Amino acid sequence: MIQGRNQKEILQKIVSGIQRENYDAILLTSPDAIFYATGFASPFLYKSVNTGLTIAVITAEGKAYLILSEFERQSAARVTKDIELIAYPTWIYIEDYAKAGQKKEVQPDVNQSYRLALSVLPEKQKGLTIGVQQDYIKIKAWEYLTSQFKAEQLPDITQFLIELRSRKTEWEINLLREAARMSEIAMIKTARETVQGMTDTEVSALFRKHCLEQNSEIIAVDQAHTFADDFAPAWILTGKVLKRGDIVRLDGGPELSGYNSDIARTFAVGGSTVPEREKIYEKLWKGYEAARKTIAPGVPRSEVFKQVQKAIADAGIENYIRGHHGHSLGCARFSEEYPFIAPDDNRVFEPGMVFCIEVPYYSSKHHSYNIEDTFLVTEQGIEYFTNAVPTLHL
Repeated sequence: MIQGRNQKEILQKIVSGIQRENYDAILLTSPDAIFYATGFASPFLYKSVNTGLTIAVITAEGKAYLILSEFERQSAARVTKDIELIAYPTWIYIEDYAKAGQKKEVQPDVNQSYRLALSVLPEKQKGLTIGVQQDYIKIKAWEYLTSQFKAEQLPDITQFLIELRSRKTEWEINLLREAARMSEIAMIKTARETVQGMTDTEVSALFRKHCLEQNSEIIAVDQAHTFADDFAPAWILTGKVLKRGDIVRLDGGPELSGYNSDIARTFAVGGSTVPEREKIYEKLWKGYEAARKTIAPGVPRSEVFKQVQKAIADAGIENYIRGHHGHSLGCARFSEEYPFIAPDDNRVFEPGMVFCIEVPYYSSKHHSYNIEDTFLVTEQGIEYFTNAVPTLHL
């Protein structure tokens, strides 16, 4: 079990939600939802899109099951608590489970995991309601499920999970705070060590190094950086050489024990750049300041979006149009999670929520920028995990 993980509290949150929505059970099939509910991060799911290989089942009575291959069972047993493990045979030879004359399939029948999942549910009855992640069920699996239940008995639980996970436990908050802090430290170190003549690959390697050296429990480093006139982040960098005055936008951070960090810092190579780029940052800073003045418990997220847009427009950036100015943060595969700080999201900030606020600007002509910080909503106000600076000099 991950050190400090409050499995009992998280499971109780889920069960209370299931009971509130009058579900009999939920089937979880996305890797992050399974991890959130059980504490087990399935490497097969995180590294592939073959959903259904591993399934978590949580019932309204508070029982939790993990259906998985026998190859994953040992790892799951080490990190889970109060979760019943149900394993099915896989194509891999494992001495512990070997039987004479046993036939192995080339790849497992995914529907066998769904059959096992349904076997732990209450006896079938008219009106049984099983919440599912419809976006994470393959067509053949959906055909199997709808052969056992009517489609209306399998409601989508996307919004249910968003609401459930948007308010964090103290353990989650501590992880997110530490991950954000490490990202900020790594960005400042990277900016100060970046000089003209370095390549984008060297800067990215610096950032990765400064993240990993801080904590042995970091499992990955997310990097969506941009360099000079390349406004699109690259998965495989090309060795672009940086010149004095180029703008570098560092964006992302380390993933700590399954939880993400996502902040951004922008700086000029060599400590100075042309006045036009300085002015763009100053205008974006106006939007960032407007966000910090507006964000508070009970404030609608749409109001924050509105104030950021107004401040940037008033500062003189024309046609600055975005779909959101921030997002929730947690254990999703991608750091941007629902809910968003968006124009039509009139729900309010509540204690226990962790968000990122951001004001990005992308351009091949003027280079790219982002001011992004992570904050926690508390009963008393807002705790910022990180704090951006009002200039391009870190």
